[in-house]
Amino acid sequence: MEEETTDSPESSSPESKEDRFSLLPNALIHHILSFVDDMRITVQMSILSNRWRHIWRSLPALTFKNNLIETNGFRHFVTTALMLHDDIDIRTLSVLWIDPLNTDIDISDVFNTWVLYAVKRKVKELLFSVIVYKPQVFEFPECVYNCKSLTYLHLYLGSMYHSTLRLPESIHLPNLKYVKFEALHLNEVLMNEFFTSCPALESVTIKDCIMGDLEISSHTLKYFTLAYSSFNGIVSNVASPVLLFAPNLEVFDIICHPSQLCLVIRSKSLVKADVEIIVQEKRNNPYTYSELPGEPKDMYAKAMMLMLEKFHNVKDLTLSSRFIQIISRSPNLSKTQPPQLANLRCLRLHTFLSKGCAQAIFYLPRISPKIESLSVRIDKDCFAEQPTELYCDEKILKIIGSQG
Repeated sequence: MEEETTDSPESSSPESKEDRFSLLPNALIHHILSFVDDMRITVQMSILSNRWRHIWRSLPALTFKNNLIETNGFRHFVTTALMLHDDIDIRTLSVLWIDPLNTDIDISDVFNTWVLYAVKRKVKELLFSVIVYKPQVFEFPECVYNCKSLTYLHLYLGSMYHSTLRLPESIHLPNLKYVKFEALHLNEVLMNEFFTSCPALESVTIKDCIMGDLEISSHTLKYFTLAYSSFNGIVSNVASPVLLFAPNLEVFDIICHPSQLCLVIRSKSLVKADVEIIVQEKRNNPYTYSELPGEPKDMYAKAMMLMLEKFHNVKDLTLSSRFIQIISRSPNLSKTQPPQLANLRCLRLHTFLSKGCAQAIFYLPRISPKIESLSVRIDKDCFAEQPTELYCDEKILKIIGSQG
């Protein structure tokens, strides 16, 4: 019987010692490295193969994160990496800058150097996230706002009350489709001009920004999000009404205080809407909804009933518990000529299920003749007005059953 033999490493053929990493095509290597979201790690991966030593220089997507490392070292690394990058177009430049020590580095000036490089390389996606704890003013070069290749712009520039974005008077972004502004102080006049100067715009997200009366007019806009993730005593003063004219808008998502719910939506194509109302609920606080006098509560209820009228073409609608709570105060809710949600198919309601909320829940299906699905979720809130009577009984079950 013959003994089995195995080849030792020394007897292996040259083919078995071949560096298979080096045989991969550049496109595949780029794809593999695209899953690494930090250029420092990407550069370190050059040790895998001799051919990979300089492959990072030709990457189309560049992502930099300082991750709390020393700020000067991070700035030097990013600048050096950009200088050593091949003279080719880049698809994405993404930078996360965290500076908890509040160093004296002029972040805006540093970013401008990197932006100029990106625009020169015909960047398509530009993402800047800055987390600092002192006032900042950002004034990017004018070429950024006239970049023909740019399709995606995301700016998150620090504290909600400290970061100011200055825009030039001349703006022309013919291919910009996606815009996301977070934690910025915006000039409403120039912002109105900004949106007008983006003829291909499809998606706008504005989150935790300070701005005046904003007007957005776009025939190409399909997705719009306006969000304030928290409420404080001055939010109603810094967040003004928004006038939205978007005849082709499909998805509308808003998170705000009831005083900001003064949007005028002009859209015949709206398919999905999600409205979440946030209020301050702290004892002995003048901004607490439950402690407001009746007049402002009635005013908020009237404003939200007007918003319902804007949703007459919506097929999918989600309303928060505060929305339900507030419209329950609408005068003669069941007696007035109600708005018709003529195309509504799916309705999702969050509620505290107080007596008034139950009345609003009964009301909404009645104005939705084509509804197919109704979902009711009970929210718990220790500061909410205590229900005088729970209505999670057979009446609601009958509504859900008959509409489902």
